[in-house]
Amino acid sequence: MKTAPSIALLRLYARGANTCRLERDILKRLEGQVSVAKVLFDGSENTHPFLILEWIKGETLDRVLHNKTRSPAELGSQAGDTLAKIHQIIFPQAGFFGENLEIENAFPLGKESFLSFVTPALDARAGERLGTKRTEYLRRFVEWTTPLLDQLPERACLVHSDFNPPNLMVFHGRLAGVLDWEFAHAGSPLTDIANMLRPRPYQPPEFDEAFIAAYEAAVGVLPAHWQSLSRILDLMAQIEMLDAPGDRPGIFKWAIERIDETMRFVEQDLG
Repeated sequence: MKTAPSIALLRLYARGANTCRLERDILKRLEGQVSVAKVLFDGSENTHPFLILEWIKGETLDRVLHNKTRSPAELGSQAGDTLAKIHQIIFPQAGFFGENLEIENAFPLGKESFLSFVTPALDARAGERLGTKRTEYLRRFVEWTTPLLDQLPERACLVHSDFNPPNLMVFHGRLAGVLDWEFAHAGSPLTDIANMLRPRPYQPPEFDEAFIAAYEAAVGVLPAHWQSLSRILDLMAQIEMLDAPGDRPGIFKWAIERIDETMRFVEQDLG
């Protein structure tokens, strides 16, 4: 007879039942393949949707890296191998999920999808917060670089979309769980790679190097200039932050600095 766990996690979904069902479906799809929390009770049909999840013991990866209690290279290798397993789940096209992880709102990979998101944001709040000079420079940068996105493989895989150290749990030096799947979709694997490799003061180069080495060992060599391509894709995240309706000065400052750094890197990398 199985005994109930002594500790469980009650996860509430302010974004609604669809988000709750999305995370439920992904956790069930990944069970046995990737370290994720088991769904113990499904409350997605409740007036206030919720899930009761298995409790994952440990600390978040950002804390472990900050405290330097484990080998960064070993942790990076585990993270890369885990992401490779996630990306091995393939979908017929890119898009956002509906019921049972069916693609409900499809979008094209490449330049067209990128511009359809970025251009309206630069015409609105994001452009205002960047300022006229920086916005115009970014527009020219986008015109130059986005055709390169059409050269990426048209392969839509499961994308976590927030794959970074605060969302990875570590227990006794082993990766014990991947958290927070509410932004998941089918898309380019470089989206998750860019997120993990954003500069962080606690994340050393040996972690990043081991992460990529393990990922490539599992799925194959990444495309040429993948560093630049992943950073270009990641611009959507920073522009989305800048287009938010509320006032978040700290987030806006970080996003602008990241955009500037991305343009510098890509210009040097691609000439």
